[in-house]
Amino acid sequence: MTAWNPEPVPLRLELARIAVTPDDLQERAEAILQVLGQVLPYDAAWLAVRDPEHRQHTPLATAGPAEQLRRNFRRPDADDEVEQLGLNRHRPPMLASEIPVPLTESRSWAEYLLPAGFRGCLAAGLFTPGGRHVGFLSLLSEDPARPGPADREAIAAVTDVIAYGLDRAREIAATARIVEAAVAGALLTRGGDTLPLPGLSDHRLLAPGSRILAVAAQELADSDTYITFLAPTTDIGDGELVRVTALDCARPGLDHLCAVVLLSPPGDLRGLPPLGLRLLGLLVEGVTQVPAIAATLGVDERTVADAIRASLIALGTSDLTAATARSVRTGLRIPPRLTTPT
Repeated sequence: MTAWNPEPVPLRLELARIAVTPDDLQERAEAILQVLGQVLPYDAAWLAVRDPEHRQHTPLATAGPAEQLRRNFRRPDADDEVEQLGLNRHRPPMLASEIPVPLTESRSWAEYLLPAGFRGCLAAGLFTPGGRHVGFLSLLSEDPARPGPADREAIAAVTDVIAYGLDRAREIAATARIVEAAVAGALLTRGGDTLPLPGLSDHRLLAPGSRILAVAAQELADSDTYITFLAPTTDIGDGELVRVTALDCARPGLDHLCAVVLLSPPGDLRGLPPLGLRLLGLLVEGVTQVPAIAATLGVDERTVADAIRASLIALGTSDLTAATARSVRTGLRIPPRLTTPT
């Protein structure tokens, strides 16, 4: 153990410095525990991110003999106990002495921590200012009196900074800045939920259940790590267009965040009208026969033939295969599912 520094301001400033470094998530987590170890008394520490959909805690960094903590949180029902203690809610950190049941009646303590010689503990959920649960911090001690109330107050003053440093949504938002002129964005989770994207506004087109999000998620699942297309701004498909860009950001085994979807102005359409963009969307979907295209678009076959010729010229290609590939690459297409009546 080291001597405790009772001044939370220097600690907060140092953790804030770590939170904004370009290091990867694990490196930041390790640096956070190192700083905490310099000012707070603990024998073992554990810092993890939480996947609320799978109810799992994935450790990013540990210090000291933390193997028992790792074993405990690998239990399928470990999160149930955390929930029962209220630590999955936004609340102050909890000391071992504040646990509402005797330690011997807690499975975590009776089977893992007490046999390892630990008697004192401080546990803290890590939440963003908006209330999103990012992760979990545990500090363990052989001394039942430490960490104590003063330590709890010090940690309470910095949990938001630690959460900021571990918030992968913030990293994703930084990556999303490569999409110029993005005006709105949303995060997608593996379970199909949407979350706000830090730094960008939300938008009705990115509301839960929107067809744009469904198309973006499906195309990412079927393709690579990046897709782009155009979408009408009205459900009936005859309004203005917006560009949709989706980036795969999944980290399997870490958390539930899987993609970011951004809206931006449509950009240069190369003179292609909505009909031509819908035509290109059908070609990308594998609909290549003129009669089928005409039936889907609700026009005659001559109109389709004219639209094909115009699209080849606009894309600078001489055949449908090359036009399809260029349409995917440039995003000059409207996926059929965005204009098909529900």
